[in-house]
Amino acid sequence: MHPRLAALPLALLAACALATPARAQADTVPEPPASHRALNLGADGVGISIGNSRQWTGLRLNASDHQVRQVNGVNLTVWKPRRNPQFEMNGVAVGLLAPVAQRINGAALGGLGVVATDQINGVAAAGLVTLARQHLRGVGLGGIAVVGDHGIDGVASAGLVVLSEGDVRGITSAGLVSIVEGRHTGASLGLIAAYTDGVLNGASLSLGATAVKGESHGLVAGGLVVVGHRLNGVQGAGLALLADSVSGVTVGGLGIDADRVRGLALAGARMHTSALQGLSVSAWNDVRGPQRGITIGLFNYARELHGVQVGVLNYVRGNPKGLRLLPVFNTSF
Repeated sequence: MHPRLAALPLALLAACALATPARAQADTVPEPPASHRALNLGADGVGISIGNSRQWTGLRLNASDHQVRQVNGVNLTVWKPRRNPQFEMNGVAVGLLAPVAQRINGAALGGLGVVATDQINGVAAAGLVTLARQHLRGVGLGGIAVVGDHGIDGVASAGLVVLSEGDVRGITSAGLVSIVEGRHTGASLGLIAAYTDGVLNGASLSLGATAVKGESHGLVAGGLVVVGHRLNGVQGAGLALLADSVSGVTVGGLGIDADRVRGLALAGARMHTSALQGLSVSAWNDVRGPQRGITIGLFNYARELHGVQVGVLNYVRGNPKGLRLLPVFNTSF
């Protein structure tokens, strides 16, 4: 199963209950006006407020936020928030269940979750899910998942899943899988899998499978498998590496299978390619097209050789009969 498909159900289950208030805020069905009764100790909206005050600066304590406009300072809530489509939180928001606002600027801590229908700018940490429907800028931590729908700038770390449908600039780290559907500049770490749909400039690492659907420039490594389109830099897999093309240093514990290989390739059992330009060291070097460079192994095969083969047996299909299969050394005759 594709890493992304395996991870998304977990993220959706974890976020379901917490995302409900955020989705409800986008609902176009009109709602009766909220009661903004509160015990206010202060003047001109500054001081201490106990209740559902609409706008406050200072310390605010409320059971459940409903149609709040703005809080500057510290906001403490106990229960699940209701609709707050225009709520801007500036300062520190702490919710026994989950702080929910349109925009959170500062720090937010939720027992279950932290949800922003627009952006999180600062630090957000939740027992289950941290969710920004637009951008997460800063640090996002979640016991199960961290989601920045349209992008993440900074650091996102979760016990199971980190997901962004937009570009990421920074570091993502997940105990299960890290998924970036846009361009990623930085580092992606997934204990089981790491997936980048766009261009990767940096590093993507996992103990299981690492996949780059677009193009990579940097380091891509997987404890078991690496799958990619165009991998440029250093790429390595404990078992197998599969790609359209690789350039730089490529390592496959058992094998490398790429349409084009450029640079240095090291494989334990078999290196298979349609075109080689560089040096390949493997038990079996299988070049099904032109080879420009050197292969070293037990058995070397090339359809068209512009270089040398060094090994126990060396076969060049394009050579004249009698010079195709030679021991120790072969070249183009």
